[in-house]
Amino acid sequence: MGGFSGKVGPVVGATWRNKNIIRSAPQLSNKPRSQAQLSNQSNFGLVSTFLSKYRSFINAYFIPDDGKAAYGSAMSYHRKHATLQEEDGLYYMNYPKVLISKGTLPGVLGITLTPLPNDGLQLTWEDNSEQTLAAPNDLLTVATYAPALHTFYFFKACAERQDTSVQLTIPAGFTLQNLQLWATFTDQAAHPTAATSCYVGEVNG
Repeated sequence: MGGFSGKVGPVVGATWRNKNIIRSAPQLSNKPRSQAQLSNQSNFGLVSTFLSKYRSFINAYFIPDDGKAAYGSAMSYHRKHATLQEEDGLYYMNYPKVLISKGTLPGVLGITLTPLPNDGLQLTWEDNSEQTLAAPNDLLTVATYAPALHTFYFFKACAERQDTSVQLTIPAGFTLQNLQLWATFTDQAAHPTAATSCYVGEVNG
């Protein structure tokens, strides 16, 4: 009759090592999940949803050191280090611990954030171009996240390391929101890498 793919009654058809096989369909468990399982599920769901908002940037600039792919490495880091469990048992993102990038370039040093009139922001930092692997023309990226909107906006390549200052305008859809900000540098190589990002702070809308 040939092979088939998919579920038919209590069996599933599949291909394994170029052979057509059938196996039993997985059975749903009626056993209630433990508190630990529910907690793990909550943590996983929170981090997965959060990281999916800037997955393409992670894939480009989150350099794994654990043998995993970039996104898997970012998942592991944020689940372990960038969530907080409150008294209600739910998990929340710990924004100061969030990373938008991870790499070998020297990071953004001594950054400060100053709100400006007309939805403006000014960022200043130290020129650490003399550090190993740093370059004066490394490019600054600033990420803003509006928790109420579950949305990121990236100011990519908005300044160079040597500039030590940049003024940005909050995007129209973000102007009345509380925002979380992070910053990182990327180099201008053919296959660019990044610094490990730093948390800049919060802007109250």
